[in-house]
Amino acid sequence: MKPNILVVICHDLGQYLSCYGVPHVRSPRLDAFAATGTRFSNSFSTAPQCSPSRAALWTGRYPHANGVVGLTHLGFANDLHPSERHLAQILREAGYETHLFGNQHEARNTERCGHEFHHPEKPCGALANDVANVLTSRHLADRPLFAEICFFEPHRPFPHRDTEPLPHDQVAVPPWLPDLPEIREDLADLEASVASVDKAFGQLWDALQSSPIADRTLVVFTTDHGIAFPHAKMTLYDPGIAVSLLMQGPGIPSGRVIKELISNVDLLPTLLHYADLPLPRNLHGQSFLPLLTGGTYEPRSYIFAEKTYHTYYDPMRAVRSDRWKLIANFEFAPWQETSPDYWMNAKSYVEVSWSWRNRLAVPYHPPFELYDLANDPHEQRNLAEDPTYAMMHEKLIRALYDWMHQTGDPLLDGPMAQGAYLQRITDFRKRGGRQ
Repeated sequence: MKPNILVVICHDLGQYLSCYGVPHVRSPRLDAFAATGTRFSNSFSTAPQCSPSRAALWTGRYPHANGVVGLTHLGFANDLHPSERHLAQILREAGYETHLFGNQHEARNTERCGHEFHHPEKPCGALANDVANVLTSRHLADRPLFAEICFFEPHRPFPHRDTEPLPHDQVAVPPWLPDLPEIREDLADLEASVASVDKAFGQLWDALQSSPIADRTLVVFTTDHGIAFPHAKMTLYDPGIAVSLLMQGPGIPSGRVIKELISNVDLLPTLLHYADLPLPRNLHGQSFLPLLTGGTYEPRSYIFAEKTYHTYYDPMRAVRSDRWKLIANFEFAPWQETSPDYWMNAKSYVEVSWSWRNRLAVPYHPPFELYDLANDPHEQRNLAEDPTYAMMHEKLIRALYDWMHQTGDPLLDGPMAQGAYLQRITDFRKRGGRQ
């Protein structure tokens, strides 16, 4: 029988866990899961915002190719191209019983993704209880199980119903952020929300261990992109695209840390490889299962990331090696996208902007940003205009261009429209009398 596969995915977590070296984060269950399974220390999303990253993860194809160049909900109206296939669709066709717990964020309609059963969104603890109920009833099942388990936490406004925040002086301020009261207040709520996720994951894990399918189930824990703070979410800096990736199950090494570069487009081919199923020919990702099983594996020289839309058009692309990062910014847009909702979504963003007003002489994207991650891990010194690094600059530009060309990035041919524009201009033409 095929292995069961459970994928737990959070919003806006990045690598904000103790097992990734963040001090004072209460994540004992996930830390224990990482210690007895495999942790990927250099795992990256393809995009620093929810829908594009998730669409890439579940299709194994980059956002600019699968159609989700921005958010799928509300009036943003982005969606997977009709030809794109979600992992749930592929596994369902292969005989899996497919479940979605919580709300997906990779397509406009949940039915598009291919799950047979949808369990509605709830706080993470209640959602974990729904997963537990399905797991404990598996003794009568004659089909393998696939579950996409979507915790809303720790998305802003950082829900944490079952956890009290730490005192503000006990949270660690990341070195790429200023130490401001507003930042500490937000970080305390973020940490409490992560602690809630950790409890929910522990509840889910305990239920699996007491279920009839524990010995033939692969569990993956990951997230879509970095934490919702300046220099992270909605940017292509490492805090925006570095993500947690933890795995445990039959054949997965215990206590292993994988240091090779991993992109989230690699997860779908890896899961299909693990289930001994054929891989679609149009994938952009590659299976990293040989890294875990001792097979032949060609490590990535680069990972690539992109942003086209979040709340507005802000096209940028990035290439990252184990040492160097190049970001190409294609619009003269503000240095940091900020939500218009100050109290719920953007308070610390505004305060950081004020604190950095002297540092940001020109608070807009330069054409290129080049960072030496070995000597500048927090991406504070842009070397793009330094002639000392001209050869590396040009090498990375060529690598980025080749990737965009090979994957059919429409940005090479001109500005890109998102779903909202396509819908609205179509309606406008009809109402204006020009079909």
